[in-house]
Amino acid sequence: MAFISSSLQWCKGEIFEGRLSLLFGLCVCLLAFIYRNTGSTAFSKAMFPPFLLVGLLTSGTELGLMFTDEKRTSDYQQASTASSSEFLASEKPRTEGFVKWYSYTLYGLSALMIAGLGLFLFLPTAKGRAAGLAIILWGFSKLFLDHFSEERAHRYHARTMTAIERA
Repeated sequence: MAFISSSLQWCKGEIFEGRLSLLFGLCVCLLAFIYRNTGSTAFSKAMFPPFLLVGLLTSGTELGLMFTDEKRTSDYQQASTASSSEFLASEKPRTEGFVKWYSYTLYGLSALMIAGLGLFLFLPTAKGRAAGLAIILWGFSKLFLDHFSEERAHRYHARTMTAIERA
């Protein structure tokens, strides 16, 4: 069935995005250590905890999602081989569910970035500004990558609906 190739392509895109996020998280962790070890100001020292937290959260989350999507790839192949019509029918409610999430994440991450900006502006201490920047950085990175994920999700959902109509 040609639909399984769309499913596998979607999974590969999610895995690639996960790898990029993992790399980003590791770079943020490295940046936190660089600030801690070479920084000479209170602000550079204050960057360590929030940036390390952002890096670890991003890396850990994406590592988990990458393993989930790797497993999903083999599960999709098995389900499609067993019964392609059942697999296709199960994808419709699943894709409808995750396509709806993107509007919530758009507003949620935007609000998070505004909150980070508020911390940066209205808590002008080294720790307040470092936390604000870390929140902005995390929100922006998720918003940036979610944009590509949303495009893939809508395309996969459209392919799912087309395949159901043809079946």
